[in-house]
Amino acid sequence: MLRVFTQHPRTVGESYFEHLGSACGFAATMAVGAMVCLLHGLFPFAFQSSGSRRIRDLHDRMVTHRKAPKPGVRRLAPVAGLVVAGLLTLAATLVAKALNQPVAPFALVGGFLIAAPLAGRLDLTPGMKMAERPLLRAGIALLGLRIALGDIVNLGPQTLLLVLGCVALTLAVGSCIGRLFGLPKGFSMLSASSTAICGASAAMAVASVLPRGEETERQTGYVVAVVATLSTLAMLAYPALAHLAGLPPQATAVFLGASIHDVAQVAGAGYSVSPQVGDLAVTVKLVRVSLLALVVASVAFAIVGSRGGDTKGGEAKSGGRAVLLPGFVIAFFALAAARSTGLVPAGVLPVATFASNLLIGAGVVAVGAKTSLNGLKAMGWRPLAALTCQTALLCGLAFGAAKLVS
Repeated sequence: MLRVFTQHPRTVGESYFEHLGSACGFAATMAVGAMVCLLHGLFPFAFQSSGSRRIRDLHDRMVTHRKAPKPGVRRLAPVAGLVVAGLLTLAATLVAKALNQPVAPFALVGGFLIAAPLAGRLDLTPGMKMAERPLLRAGIALLGLRIALGDIVNLGPQTLLLVLGCVALTLAVGSCIGRLFGLPKGFSMLSASSTAICGASAAMAVASVLPRGEETERQTGYVVAVVATLSTLAMLAYPALAHLAGLPPQATAVFLGASIHDVAQVAGAGYSVSPQVGDLAVTVKLVRVSLLALVVASVAFAIVGSRGGDTKGGEAKSGGRAVLLPGFVIAFFALAAARSTGLVPAGVLPVATFASNLLIGAGVVAVGAKTSLNGLKAMGWRPLAALTCQTALLCGLAFGAAKLVS
């Protein structure tokens, strides 16, 4: 009787429970694919290639890739990569919380110092790919739950317009600065977006829609490391600068929230002045975070346009040009709308924030695992100079906005 349950799994090199796990994974992929196809039918501009891509992936996993028995070690490779990424992210989260810093720089260091050497002994690639792509995008989507439009509207039209102006000018002029330093278009948009929006989170989100390749991964790791360093310096220096300039509390909050890269560092700088300044600075910062999905979608469209409408993997075209709107961008907007309409209970928000940091951190660990010190050195001084100039540009624009508010 037991042979009935083990005969077929043995033909694909699996035990009964391994076969059960594979079948459950296929079922989950099919369920997600069905939902994606339904959403594509309702919103034809979204998920244009997701359904067909899942069909190809399923065929590869169910037929092509499972014809011959596979060694047991390789069957555990996705689990090993995810476990390593998860443990390193958890450790980075604990260190970041103890130091009141963002998770990303510590996750990058963990990937670089620990995951990269382990990758030489274990096959971590499948798990790291999951962390770098779907898990990261889920974490970016969860950032939408931080956005409460009511709190943002309460800032007033003048403050909102000034902050939006700072972001828009940093994106436009910052991209031009990157090009003036001779940097590629993708890197220029990546560095300008991370400076203008929310540091490492924005860098990872934008990198997820840039063309894949070793160069993009190296540039992403470089931007995450440099932006984290510049943001830490800003957290320490900008409150003193606001004090020396004699900015009143509201103007100080606008300056800090509009200029410092990461939310955690904005909070650290703001609350070092006063609780009121900290609350207002974080709200101003969330105005910038609310633009993340829009910026990612804009970069995706710009990359598609620069390719002249070429598509990969059979992506759909519209009028000779690919129309691209990543699913996690739609999810970001949907979650922000749910939070703003009061559909999300307050108790969910801390859990969602923790989960978002954990998922984004896992993606940063995967990037760090692919980053080499020699590769970073080979990039030279130009990227560092461009990021420094972009940060200085945002600082100047934010200071000007704060003076207008005061």
